[in-house]
This record gives sequence, C-alpha cells and structure tokens, in this order.
Amino acid sequence: MRSLILILAVGLSACGGAGDSVDAPPPQEGVDVREVAATLRIEPEALQIDGLATLTVRHPSTLQTLDIGLDDALDLQGVRVNRQPVQAARDGDALAIPLSGGDSSVVEIAYQGVPASGVYRNDSEGQTVVYTDGWPDRTAGWLPTVHHPSDDSRLDLTLDVPERFEAVASGIAVQDSVVDGRRIARFVLDADSPPYTFAFALADFTMVEESDTVRHALLAGDVGLVGRLDRTGAALDTLAALFGTYPYAAYTTVQVPMVYAGMENAAAPFLRADLYRTDMAGRNAIEEVNWHELVHQWWGNAVVPADWIDLWLAEGPATYFTADLYARLDGVDAGRRHLALMVRQLEPRDARRPLVPDDYGDPVTMLTPTVYQKGGAVLHTMRLTIGDEAFWAGWRSLQTDFADRPLSTAAFQSTFEAASGRDLDAFFDLWVYTGPVPTLRTRWDRATRTLAWEIEGDNGTLADVPFELMLLQDGEEVVALATDGVASLPGDGRPDVWPVGVLVEVR
Repeated sequence: MRSLILILAVGLSACGGAGDSVDAPPPQEGVDVREVAATLRIEPEALQIDGLATLTVRHPSTLQTLDIGLDDALDLQGVRVNRQPVQAARDGDALAIPLSGGDSSVVEIAYQGVPASGVYRNDSEGQTVVYTDGWPDRTAGWLPTVHHPSDDSRLDLTLDVPERFEAVASGIAVQDSVVDGRRIARFVLDADSPPYTFAFALADFTMVEESDTVRHALLAGDVGLVGRLDRTGAALDTLAALFGTYPYAAYTTVQVPMVYAGMENAAAPFLRADLYRTDMAGRNAIEEVNWHELVHQWWGNAVVPADWIDLWLAEGPATYFTADLYARLDGVDAGRRHLALMVRQLEPRDARRPLVPDDYGDPVTMLTPTVYQKGGAVLHTMRLTIGDEAFWAGWRSLQTDFADRPLSTAAFQSTFEAASGRDLDAFFDLWVYTGPVPTLRTRWDRATRTLAWEIEGDNGTLADVPFELMLLQDGEEVVALATDGVASLPGDGRPDVWPVGVLVEVR
C-alpha cells in the first residue's frame, strides 16, 4: 500500500477492488453470528458463484428481522429460517430476514451470480488466479453474514471448482477430492475471526510444508522463493511465548497477485506476489509483510476491535510487534532501526490525526498510516512509560479477557491502567484522542561537538520516559537517551536525529 516495506505491511488488499464497495447493514444489538457454513460452486473464468450459506445466529427473542449483508449483484434464490421458507426483503446490499421467535435461529440463504465486489481474477502471473478481498465488508460479495469486526464467527467452507485449480482458504483443509472433473475442497476455521478475514484463493499452487502447522502456498514458478519465508515458524513461536497459544490450528501463507502488500485472512494470510522477488535496502520485503499479518492472528483476528474507530488496536500492534520481532530475532540494533523508520515514515498530517476519531463515515477512511505507524509509536511510548512488566501483563490480560467480546479503546486503556497501577488519562488524551505532536527542539554546538535537546508540548507524558534517539553523523550512528538531554559526537557536522519509536517532531 505504501512506498516503504514497513508501511507495505498493511491489512487491505485489492485488485480491481480498490474502488468497489459494499454497503452492508450495520450490526444489530444483541445479534451474534456463531458459525457460517457455506458451499460455493465457482466457475473461475466467469467468476460465477452458486452458493448456499447456513448461519447459526444468537439474537434477542424480541428481534423480528435479521439484517444481513449480501452483494446486490447476487440473485437471491431462497431463504429458510429454522427449515421454514421465508420471504426476505432486499434493499441494495442489505437483506432483512424475518425471524420466528426464540433466542437463536438457523438461517439458510441460497444465492447465485457474478459478484460486483470481493472476488477477483488476475491473469498476470502466467496463470489464472482467483482470490477474495474482504476488507472492510466486501466478503458480502460471496458470503452473506453480519459484516462488522465486532461480530466474529467460525467458518466451514466448501469449494466446488474445476479440477485444475488448487484451493486454499481460511482454516485447515479437511477434504480435497476430485469427482467428475471437479475439485471439492473443504476448510474449517476452528476459532472465531471477523468476516473480512474469511478468504479463499484458486490457482496452480505448490504447497510447501515448513512444519506440521506452517505451510506456504506459492504460485507455479515461484516455489524456489519459499526460503524467504523460512523464519515463519520462529516468528510464530516467539509471538506465542508473548501472547499465548496461536489462535488457530495451522498457518498458511498464500501468494496472490494483489495490489497491496498483505491481508490478515484468518489462518491463511494473502501476500502480494511480486514482493517475494523484492529486496529493499537489503531487507526481506515479504518476510516483513508476513510477520505483520502473523501478528494480526492474535490482534485483529482473535481479539477483535469493537468498531472501525478502534482499528488502531489491530493495526498498531501488527506494526509495532513486527519491529519487536526483529529486535528479538535479529538483535537490538535491527529492532531499533525498524522503530526509527516506523515514525520517520509518517507524514505530518497522518501524525497529527487522532487515533480514535469522533466519526469515520466510510471505514475505508480509517485505513491511513495513522492507525499503523502512529498506532505502533503510541504502543512503544506506552511500553516505555509503564515498563515492560506491566506492558506484557496487559497484553496477556487482553487475550484472556477479550477472547469472547470485542475490544474498545476505553477497555484497552483500563486494562493497562490495571496492569500498571497508573492513571493513563493524560497519556491517552494526548497520544490517542487528540492530534498535536510534541516537539524535540535541538541545539547543535559545533565548537564543542555537542547536541542538546528538550521536549515541548508533550503534556508531561514524556517526562522521565527513556526513549532513544539515533544520531546520524558522517555515516556514523550514535544512540542516546532522550532523558540525557545532551550528547557528545565525534564529528563537527550537525547530526540527523531519528527518534526511535516515539512520535516527536524534530526541530
């Protein structure tokens, strides 16, 4: 999505889907889709879909109609509730399905057609590749359900496709058989995830097993590039040690010719095809994107944002903990450089946006570097503010306390206040809810070869916070603590100052 790899590791993907959209209805209070089981017969060249989806839904006993999102390009063939035919009302991409009482329903929806959104075909890799892109609600192009991050569910997906296509999808493969020239592939997602992370891809894939639980699906001709992902298992184990057991039964990376860098599809993230062949300043582009999407399996998929305004609670951790993985697996210097680039890449307008806006309109407007890089910087600043013990205790509490309910920013703050025993109102007021960026005002004394600095406009939140500064001078790098206020340097040229993981404007 962005020009540099740290910003490439983002959640949205599209090919012919960047401009299309679905207007799925908002979630209804008390409605909880527990499982979606779907069978899709797909003709890849035409993108024709014949589908039957069965939703298991909990809801208030007083609820009279269930609001479901389904692309209006798909023709509705029939609806049943608890095995009884019903007449659903349709308004664009919204279905209003009458309920028959009780606090739960089994809703069956049959549909067919060529989706206007959410399913894409690409022939640029020397073969036909069909893949989905569900963010934010474009999964409605092939699957009817409640399309909102707060309503996560399980998925049981069966794909019926021509035999020459291999299939990969969210979850683990439990069936792959060929009957009369058609491949029947079934995938079961064994833990909840938001609908925008449900996905499938069809192509001439080669599957490479890194371990019993880690696999890589590569397009024909690129299987030799699988070594660029050979630290996936190490990254997964490192994250599991920090946050708890990996949420799903397996992890499969999927190479697809998408426009943006990656998408955190549950248990099967999609990674952009040409990044497998890309180096940027000696960095492994596809590994960075893969690690970002791997972090999402915990943050965004297992623990879900309460609303789109809380998107930073998914993208901030994915950005920050990717940098932290490099510190853990490649050393402190590597992590430091990733953190310095993380904040250096932010444009002033993105840095000054609040992480949690008053309103967002279209969820797509939330997808800016603010929730990625600024979100990551806020997490690093909070870590330095409350200390490592409280910081990691807070993340472990979130995994336990929000396994079955969505996470809001207010609840996030309360969790870390409890873990640290500190009032974080001033911190969140400055860094999360408002837009000003503190200033690091520097003074260079060439005669004494010393750089001095002071912080302005931080509302006191950076007092005694030991964040680092990378001081770059004549090709040499000196690391200083911001709390020192001054540093002596070997040369007489004014140094370039890079804050490490903390968002301050250097002047």
